[in-house]
Amino acid sequence: MPFCTQCAHAIPDGSRFCPACAAPTPPTEAATPPAATAPATSAASRATAKSPDVTSAETIVSDSMSQPPSSGEHGRFIPGTRLGTRYRIVALLGRGGMGEVYRADDLELGQSVALKFLPPGVASNPTELARFRGEVRIARQIAHPNVCRVYDIGEADGHVFLSMEYIDGEDLASVLRRMGRPTPDKATEIARQMCLGLAAAHEAGMLHRDLKPANIMIDGRGRARITDFGLAGLADELARAGQIAGTPAYMAPEQLVNGRVSVRSDIYALGLVLYELSTGKRVFEAGNMTELRQLQDSDSITSPSHLARDIDPAVERVILHCLEREPDARPPSAYAVLGALPGGDPLAAAIAAGETPSPELVANAGDRGTMSLPAAAACVAVGLLGIAVWAGIIGPELRPMTQPVQVLSVRSTDLLSHTGSFAALPAHMAEGFDQNQMYLKHLRTDRAERASKQSAVFYWHRWSPRLIADHNIHAAVPGVNQPALIGAGEATVLFDPAGRLIGLRAIPADSVPPANGGHPAWSVFWTAAGLDSAAFTPAPLRRPVPAFCDSATAWTGTLPWNHAEPVTVQMGASRGRLAHFTIVHDWGFTTSPIDSLGADPSKSSEWANFLLFSLLPLIASIYFATRNLQLGRGDWRNASRIAVFVLIATAFEGIFATKLSEVGLLGLGGDLASGRSIAHALLHSVSMWFSYVALEPYVRRLWPRMLVSWTRLLSGRARDPLVGRDLLIGATTGTLLVATGVLTALAGTKLGLTKIPTQVNGSMLESLTSLASTGGQFAYAASICVLDILGMLVTLLVMKLLLRSTALAVGLTMVLMAATTVVGAAPNAGWPLAVVGAVVGTLSILVLMRFGLLTATVAGFVGLVMNFTVPSLDLSSWYADRSLVPILVLVAIIGYG
Repeated sequence: MPFCTQCAHAIPDGSRFCPACAAPTPPTEAATPPAATAPATSAASRATAKSPDVTSAETIVSDSMSQPPSSGEHGRFIPGTRLGTRYRIVALLGRGGMGEVYRADDLELGQSVALKFLPPGVASNPTELARFRGEVRIARQIAHPNVCRVYDIGEADGHVFLSMEYIDGEDLASVLRRMGRPTPDKATEIARQMCLGLAAAHEAGMLHRDLKPANIMIDGRGRARITDFGLAGLADELARAGQIAGTPAYMAPEQLVNGRVSVRSDIYALGLVLYELSTGKRVFEAGNMTELRQLQDSDSITSPSHLARDIDPAVERVILHCLEREPDARPPSAYAVLGALPGGDPLAAAIAAGETPSPELVANAGDRGTMSLPAAAACVAVGLLGIAVWAGIIGPELRPMTQPVQVLSVRSTDLLSHTGSFAALPAHMAEGFDQNQMYLKHLRTDRAERASKQSAVFYWHRWSPRLIADHNIHAAVPGVNQPALIGAGEATVLFDPAGRLIGLRAIPADSVPPANGGHPAWSVFWTAAGLDSAAFTPAPLRRPVPAFCDSATAWTGTLPWNHAEPVTVQMGASRGRLAHFTIVHDWGFTTSPIDSLGADPSKSSEWANFLLFSLLPLIASIYFATRNLQLGRGDWRNASRIAVFVLIATAFEGIFATKLSEVGLLGLGGDLASGRSIAHALLHSVSMWFSYVALEPYVRRLWPRMLVSWTRLLSGRARDPLVGRDLLIGATTGTLLVATGVLTALAGTKLGLTKIPTQVNGSMLESLTSLASTGGQFAYAASICVLDILGMLVTLLVMKLLLRSTALAVGLTMVLMAATTVVGAAPNAGWPLAVVGAVVGTLSILVLMRFGLLTATVAGFVGLVMNFTVPSLDLSSWYADRSLVPILVLVAIIGYG
């Protein structure tokens, strides 16, 4: 390919000059800058005017870019020329191989714009015109204060042009020639702005491909503006094209050799510009392409500090990092370059510019997460102390549970066999531990002083000819009452922690014949309950027996382990087969919730909960997520990572709850492929995806530092110091909040402020069944730990929009959370303790605002784990393995942080 003898631009065969140099005033190195041809404008005022590259190395463009000579110093249009009915030409701003740029007045809007005209040959070339339209389609997506705005593409009088923002200023190349290199502080400021503008283009999927000082404007306020995306295009389109285009002196080695472009090739060009900005000299001074390639191959780069003694070492390091020959050795993004520059606050700069910082900018913010050794040691000590308090206070409450679950399972199976209600036990079974809510409800009343101080915990075991699964898709494991006993062949047996019978309900199969002439063997129940029938006297029934019982009787007396309280023992039979057993206390409730078995939940309540807490939030999140994606600000990548994690965690919850002995591997595979588990997992993951995309951009706009460590973790930087710091603080906060709640409840019991003698809950008891159930609790905690935090953020955002003040929003949110906590906790713990618990609980909002989403999420996860598992420091207990696993996991999280 021949080159122009004036400026080394590519030219068509048979010519001596390029189209620009063929004009009466060819742009040469010694010529006045293009803007000087328009005295009516400020010095060098233009938008995308291309100053001729001052290097003798050639600029390579497409052969189809040839054009006829421009007419005179005014170009093809003289000042005052009207284009259609909208634009009037003011002056020529510049010209180059890609066309001419004019300042024009937009007569319709009354403002100045820049119009970029391609050579006439391009307008008639369908291929080049399609590329030009593609440039407009891509470039207009970029709206950033450090990028020249592209408005539209138009055509008037046979001329195709691009309308864009008119920038009243001077290009960086002219500034460096006229004034020399700026001060180090000013150079760093310009460098930051260039990084922000280039990063915005990369986020839109666009590469600049021709970044150089002549394409960077310094406007009237001293702000850097990247211009002339004439050689830009989507990364995949450029890779497929395989053509070399740009200014060789500002090309990366791989771009110069084979035209391969990427984000890192733009980073290399950015490093070349930063080098020139900081030193006033170019990295490579070459006379031709061969010499330029030799200089790049030799990797002979003069250290910037040798040319500018006052350069900041951090700036020198980042420049040399950008100029690495191998693309993979360079910074991965313009945001990474920005984060390595000294001083300044890129997040604050983006917000001050009215922009929503991108997730990548947030992840590369300058927060390092350093923590002093004493502070880290204090966090570890507080976290371990919190675990010790939690285990030391709650653990002893389960000491009455002396019978292992295996023993209770065998005993219940043996008892059901002796009732005679089943010729063969049903094929499917489920078991677990729970609390008698009726008994706990009674303890809150004034009559509780007459109640026996028995344990509220009981063991249940149920059988069914059908697979036992709760009708609620969110319940991975069935309960003692869900699903209800509804048909023949089903049964439930309940024992207290010592292994004594406290309840039984069995519906005999129709095929089972009557026994003993219709006279049941009540002695089986007496023995299983640990009671002496001689100590009881016949009495009337205190409560109705199930309808399937055709005979029933009752006795009154006192329990051997609590002589102060009279009770009534009721038994029932069906065709002589034992079918019902319960103990009714004097205060009106049974020892077990056996009488509530079969009660269906309110359908209206279920629909109300579904509408308020599932359907409406999902519809709102879909709307806002779609809107954010349309505006190009939704973080769908990280949302997808979270959704996949939730999908896997929820699926594991179903796996841990599945009984392989009943369904087999084939049944488990079918459930994961198209059954209940995958449906539940997909529901949660899809909901989480929409919720995150809907909410995260607003948080990133208002409180971006809240997401720094969170975004780093999602991007794979798990060993980042800031991630470790926030993990440690989050784990410490979670253990501290749980330990404080435990201590408060204990104090309330000692002071007589609360009548509930236990802090054990039903969720804790679920983990006692097996190690698999403990794993299921962990999976559940991992899948939902961020939900409460998202709900808190929604409240904060609403308050922020209403009050216009972050401080007021945080304060009012804390008040609302405290009020909700007090109302919910007061019936159990009493008003004084409820208030204390509310104040402690609202500290999670302050942790969220101070340390961010990752810290709050880890605190939530730790709190869920501690509330879902039974702790014990007694290694001799039968459930020690179920207790030690969560304790070791919590210690590991603290240690890793």
